[in-house]
Amino acid sequence: MSSILTSASSGDERRQVERKPLRVRVRMTLAGKPDMEVRSVDVSTGGMSLVVDVSLAPTTSCNLSFTLLLSDGSMHKVQIAAVVAHCTYSGQRSGFVIGLQFKGASEDLKALLLRYVKG
Repeated sequence: MSSILTSASSGDERRQVERKPLRVRVRMTLAGKPDMEVRSVDVSTGGMSLVVDVSLAPTTSCNLSFTLLLSDGSMHKVQIAAVVAHCTYSGQRSGFVIGLQFKGASEDLKALLLRYVKG
């Protein structure tokens, strides 16, 4: 089940970003720290939400690696840079839920993510 989230962008312009639940393990790399294996919550063409054990400040940069399974059964390894947009503790999820914005996603990756979200 997909949902539509509305988020503010620069100025008065508003955009709608469709997200789809994604429950996979994600390898998260932060500069100068050991890799962490974290849980994903959802994904869109522009970013994703994860559950992590530690609070991360907005603007923290990281690298993500995960496998995306499309509805046609094909599996795609994704590696992408991202930046933390927000971080909130969730007792229900037993960790910090962070919203990440992808940085420098190729057009091919955006198309792949769109296929997943629409599939």
